[in-house]
Amino acid sequence: MKEIAQADGLLIREMEAVPADFEQVLRWMTDPETMRFWEGMTEIYDLARVQAEYRESLAEHVVPCIVEWNGRAVGYMQFVKMEDAAYYEIPQAEWDRAVRPGETAYGIDMYIGEVDCRDRGLGTRMLNLLASALFASYGADVLLIDPKTHNSRAIACYRKCGFHDCCVVPQREKQDGVLHDSLIMARHA
Repeated sequence: MKEIAQADGLLIREMEAVPADFEQVLRWMTDPETMRFWEGMTEIYDLARVQAEYRESLAEHVVPCIVEWNGRAVGYMQFVKMEDAAYYEIPQAEWDRAVRPGETAYGIDMYIGEVDCRDRGLGTRMLNLLASALFASYGADVLLIDPKTHNSRAIACYRKCGFHDCCVVPQREKQDGVLHDSLIMARHA
C-alpha cells in the first residue's frame, strides 16, 4: 500500500488492483446519491467496468486513491499532473488565468462514497489533506478542480478549502445524456 497522506484518522492511499478495492468502488458506483453528481444515473457499473477504468486511469497517469477514516474506506480521490489547457478541456485564456507560466498544475476529483459520512466536514478534511500532500511532496504550485455547476455541496466544500472560482466552461461534461457546465476552481500553494 502506498500512502499519499495521513492525519487525524484520515488516510489517503493509492487504490490497489485487489478485489477489496474494486468491490468497494463498485459499491459506491452503484449508489444513486454518489452517481447523481459523479457519473450520472444512467451509467451502469459492474466489476469489469471498475477494473477497466482503474487500468485506464493508470495508463493516463491518474493516481486513483481510496480514503479511509479510522480504518474504514469512506471515499475516493484521484489526482493527475496536467500539462496544458487542452488536457483539462478548458479555453487557453482561462488556463492562463489559473496557471501562471512555469507552474506545475494538478487536477483533483473526489467523492465521499459512504452516505453516513456526508455533511460532517469530512470532504473538507480530505481535500485539505490531499492538497497539503500535493504541494509538499508532488511539486504542485496550483490545484484545479471542476465540479458541475449544479453541485452546490461540492462547490461549498472546495471554497472552504481555499479554492476560488476561475471560470465556467459551458457544456463541458456529459451526464445522463445532457451536457453540463463545469465550474473551474483553483487553489495556489
